[in-house]
Amino acid sequence: MAVVPLSLYVHWPFCSFLCRFCAFAKAREPAGGADHERVTAALVRELETQLAPHADKELRSIYFGGGTPSLAEPRSIGRIIEAAGRAVRLAGDAEITLESNPTSAEVAKMRAFRAAGVTRYSIGVQTLDDGALRAAGRLHTGAEGLAAVDRARALFPGRVSFDMMFGFAGQTPAQWRAELETALAHADGHVSVYQLTVEPGTPLFRDRRAQRVVLPGDDAQAQMYEAAVAACAARGLRHYEVSSYAAPGAESVHNMGYWQGRQWVGIGPSAHSRFVDPGSGQWVRSVRTPDIRRWVQGCEDRGHGTARTERISSADAAREAVVLGLRTLDGLSLSGSGGGGHSTLGGYLRMDAVAEHAAAGRLWWDAAAGRLAPTERGLAVIDSVLLDILP
Repeated sequence: MAVVPLSLYVHWPFCSFLCRFCAFAKAREPAGGADHERVTAALVRELETQLAPHADKELRSIYFGGGTPSLAEPRSIGRIIEAAGRAVRLAGDAEITLESNPTSAEVAKMRAFRAAGVTRYSIGVQTLDDGALRAAGRLHTGAEGLAAVDRARALFPGRVSFDMMFGFAGQTPAQWRAELETALAHADGHVSVYQLTVEPGTPLFRDRRAQRVVLPGDDAQAQMYEAAVAACAARGLRHYEVSSYAAPGAESVHNMGYWQGRQWVGIGPSAHSRFVDPGSGQWVRSVRTPDIRRWVQGCEDRGHGTARTERISSADAAREAVVLGLRTLDGLSLSGSGGGGHSTLGGYLRMDAVAEHAAAGRLWWDAAAGRLAPTERGLAVIDSVLLDILP
């Protein structure tokens, strides 16, 4: 019997600064420092509780996100990895990723993180424009970002990724192309490129609403997206999922687990889980509370900080499988099961709309093989395509 693969997401909730565009659950680390020992103990306790029903599965990836997990002590990261390996079988080649900012204090801990068990390093460079970094609330410079990437490449060869963003105030397509070319010269086989998104409730949202910030228009943003696709392709980086580019074999195992519908467990404030309930065979989604104090207390009192759990209907599980699968250029098989007890995904699509988008060059549809995938052109507008093809 084949072993079921599983992924684990670990949310470290503290940051040394709060980016003006970030909408994730996080808190600024107190001046005297956060109680890392208590938070680590809560993560381990919740991990043990949440992974207990999955002891028969194999953990293929662990992803430390946040917040800023590189603020954690390496020994804390090591304790969490060890606890995960005790709770579930940890694959020998498991990908263990840690997100980091490129400040000098965090760069200094890279070697210790590797010794703790981290195998892949992801760095939030974001932009090389020092003015844009200051406006966003970041504490590093562009030069420090690239130096951190180079340092990581020496310690995690072939296993380094970094993030870049476009769409900052005052940025032009020409400036973005030049910036990206400089950044890609330091790439190690994987880059994630995001459009700056204005999320409700963030300082950036309030600044734009008050017209204190004016971002590039839609045409300029589209040109920047196209420039990223072209520049990464020229470097041999395939646009394998909606925001990421990789050399062959350097794709993120953890992120591909999401897109391919793998089961995952999330621990830490605001973390989500999505897995098949061993008893009923039905997909289940659970969410941890975003309030850090309430989450810690919940872990200490009852072993977890879960705010709610819900069962996912067969139809919703199928729709989610389509939404996730079509965010990769490999797409998905419509004859395969998306979980939840149904045997085909094709029955949940408007096939007339699929045919229209295929004729327009936005989808690739192989009726004989039952395989559906976005084209490069379609990936750029995949949200609109999904609205059309999902009833």
